[in-house]
This record gives sequence, structure tokens and C-alpha cells, in this order.
Amino acid sequence: MKSVISVIILTYKRAYILKYVLEGLKKQTYENFEVIVVLKPGGDETKEILEEYSKDIPLTIVIQNSGFVTDAYNLGLAEANGEIIAFLDDDAVPHPNWLEEHVNTYNKYNGVGGVSGITTSAKITENGELKQIPEDSVYPYGRKTKYYDFPWSRPLTGMSGLLIYFGRDGLVHHHPRLEDENLHGIFPSLLHMGANMSVKKEAIERINENSLMGFAFEQLLSYQIWHRGYKLLYNTSAKVLHLVHKESTGRFFQSPSRAALRDAEYVLTFFNLKSEEKEVFWVAYFLGFVMLVISRLLRGRDYGFSISMHRIYGLLYGFVVGCASVISHAFGGKFSVRNSLKKLLNSS
Repeated sequence: MKSVISVIILTYKRAYILKYVLEGLKKQTYENFEVIVVLKPGGDETKEILEEYSKDIPLTIVIQNSGFVTDAYNLGLAEANGEIIAFLDDDAVPHPNWLEEHVNTYNKYNGVGGVSGITTSAKITENGELKQIPEDSVYPYGRKTKYYDFPWSRPLTGMSGLLIYFGRDGLVHHHPRLEDENLHGIFPSLLHMGANMSVKKEAIERINENSLMGFAFEQLLSYQIWHRGYKLLYNTSAKVLHLVHKESTGRFFQSPSRAALRDAEYVLTFFNLKSEEKEVFWVAYFLGFVMLVISRLLRGRDYGFSISMHRIYGLLYGFVVGCASVISHAFGGKFSVRNSLKKLLNSS
């Protein structure tokens, strides 16, 4: 299958790093693709760099004048012509076989609706080269779940065996196996990171617009695809290098407001699933929520007391917003989760 792939990249003030991403796309072994860049103007040279690379890559620029991350994704989806939609961050450099590995996964297995791959950290050396660096130098506190064996965090029916899954608490969990450096092959899993994933266009509608920054959007999108009966796979041979720099999105602990917003959006996943999944219930959510608060307190030693408090504030804020939304809708109200998240972002 020589599927057309649409690669969607969102970018804002990344002119100094975007060229590495575009160079990676120029070197792809799979050639039947287009690139759609959703550009939020920031006054730097991004547009000029994109126009230069459009001579070598089929590239479309979409200007985003307002809105947030999830709005940008939907702008990109509206312009996509491909049978497969690939997502790539503007600081994620794909390996030459990146697209080929994604396409091969769809070809090898029937009924696949989404594929994700490995995202490893790297830095730009003084001479301009890319060098992979240890993950614990970027995430000193780790990323894997500590609660896999707790009853409330066990997978929903149908998600057992997935590396990334929704638990009965309505929250996203990572199986400890996902952190195994020797893990190699193709495994069932909800989509991992937006820096390296793809979906069948026929399997999705729009990105959930309740969030602002799009935290956990990958897993909510996964649920939409999984709920329609498609398979979701994790291919360890589909790789990108995620460049570490001062504005890296994933390093939320450097920004108090993003730390709070990230956790608020994360705990709101429960409310997105509650109406669909009978196994997702309040007691499990409450227990999982309490464990998250304790975890944020303990991990404060890794990223500082201020960030720890902001993350706990975000968890509590998200919980209150979710409850307010449920109560409002029960009485026919029009409570806006998104507007509440905007207030959190502006006040943090």
C-alpha cells in the first residue's frame, strides 16, 4: 500500500530548531507524503525557513491567528489529504525510516487505526550535530506509573495487555514494561506521544477541544479510535529524536502555569470517559486522584516545591471543573470546561 501520508506539525517561535525537523523529513525513505505546518506567527524567521524548504518538500503553511494547541491540530486536519495522518512536533527529528515504519505497521496488521513509536531525548551539540542523551537527565523523576497493580488503576475491559491504557479510575496509565530499554517489536498500546504517532484518517473526527495545551489528547484520540473497533499499536522501530531546549513542551516542570494546566487537563480525562465506560467509576477515580496528589508531593524533591504545589493546584482545579461541568449539564446549563482552563492558565 503506497498510502499518502499527511504530516502535521504545529510550530511557534521555533525557527532556530525547525530546520533540523525539516532536514529529517527530506531524508525519509518513504516519499509519498505531504507536510502541513500550522504556524502561529511569533515574529521570527519560521515562515521564511518553511518557504525555503517547500522547494524540496510538498509543504503547506496554515496560519493560526488565535486558539490553542488542540485548535491548531484541527486546522491541520482540515487541510490533510492523506489516508494516514502523522503527527510530529516542531522539535522532534524523525529517523530516515520513520514514515516507512509507520506505513509498514498498517500494512502488516489488519484493522489498525493508529500507530506510535519511540521518542528519545537528544541535544544539539556546539558544532550543530544531534546527540542522544539519557532520559533520566531530562526526566529525573521518571515517567512510568507506580500504580499498575492497584485495583483502581487496572485496565478497562479490552485494554488488558496494552502498554498505555485507561484504568478503571478514568486516568491514563503506562505499563512499567514501556520503560524497558530492551523492548523491541510491535505491541498493542494506546497512542504514546504527539511527537511521534499516526492515525488512519477514516478512524478519527476532530481533536477534543475541551483542552488547551492538548495534554493527554493522544490517549483521548486513541479511545475514539479504539471505541470504533480499530487496533492501536506501538512500533519500537518508528523513532524520532526529541530535542531538549529551554522551551521544550514536555519539560513542563520549568513552567508553573503549564505544570498546573497539564495536571488539570490530565484529571479531566475521567469526565471524558465516564459517560462511555461503565467500569470507570467515582470511587476508583477518587483513589487514583489521591495517589496523584501524594505523588506530586513526593516528587517535589525532584522539580522543586513551587512546581509541586502548582501541580497539586492543577489537580484540584481540574477535579472541581469536572464536577462543576457534570452538575451544570445535569441541570441543563452550559458550563464551559475550556473557559475555566483559560482562567487557570491566566491566573497561574
